[in-house]
Formats: sequence, structure tokens, C-alpha cells
Amino acid sequence: MAYFANGSEGDCFAEQCAQCRYGTRPCPIALVQFTYNYDACNNATASAILGALVAQDGMCSMYELDPEWFERRQGELDLETD
Repeated sequence: MAYFANGSEGDCFAEQCAQCRYGTRPCPIALVQFTYNYDACNNATASAILGALVAQDGMCSMYELDPEWFERRQGELDLETD
């Protein structure tokens, strides 16, 4: 589970979110990471689930599967809003 003690520790995750296929909407991974991260610290099962979604270094598991696709999809979303 990625626990970000301050804003700069989460920069990697934030950069990936900025390029995500979901555009400006929070994806389910970001939503659970930001909503349950602090509460999961003392719960082994919750920590394991969040850890499977976002690594300690901030790498999103979905983004890691195909970063080029996510970046390309974000470009398409940008074109749709123009």
C-alpha cells in the first residue's frame, strides 16, 4: 500500500493520474487509495488490497500494465474537450 506522508511523496501517483484514461474523473483505484489509505494502515487485509492497486513507490497497477495506452487515451480525451 502506498502511504504518502506528504504531498511530494505522492508525485509519481499524481503524475500517472494526470495521464490516466479516465481524464479528470477519479478512477476506482485513485478513489479507494485516497478514501481508505489512512484507515487501512492498521488493517492487514485492507493494506494488502490497497498494496495490490498502488505500490509503495506510487506505481498504479493499472497504469503499469500499459502506460502508452493510458497516455494515448488521455490525448483522445483532451481532443474531445476542445
